[in-house]
Amino acid sequence: MMFLYFFCIFSDSCQKGWRLLYILTAYYRCSEVLKPYLLKYLLDVCASPGVHFQGIAKACEQNLRKTFQYGGRIEYPNSMELKAMMAGRSSKRQLFLLPGGTERHLKIKTCSVALDAIEELCYEMGLHNMEAMDEYAIFVVTNRGENI
Repeated sequence: MMFLYFFCIFSDSCQKGWRLLYILTAYYRCSEVLKPYLLKYLLDVCASPGVHFQGIAKACEQNLRKTFQYGGRIEYPNSMELKAMMAGRSSKRQLFLLPGGTERHLKIKTCSVALDAIEELCYEMGLHNMEAMDEYAIFVVTNRGENI
């Protein structure tokens, strides 16, 4: 019984550590020296069958790659987003208004960029050519109805 109690504490601690790594990989680049080792570790965890935290390790690896590709998020999470991430919720459904009054909800993750949303919407419209996707853009409408 005591072993089970300690395992629960350890497991919770590991889970919080992975969630912290998830947040850090979305905002900060690691050094070029650490990058190959961190990527190898994350890929090893993802590829090992039966290992705990495979899903969040994959999400950390994707965050790290996007952070190196696009520079990481600039806006820090607000308290509500931070609480959601620490609770294990790393995505939200975002409404997109398409021409003709069509509404579409997409799953937006911590490191999603506009290109991800454009690609997903284009794939749904049957556009698989990158040149065709370059013709699309996203406009943001705020609560006050102002375009940014």
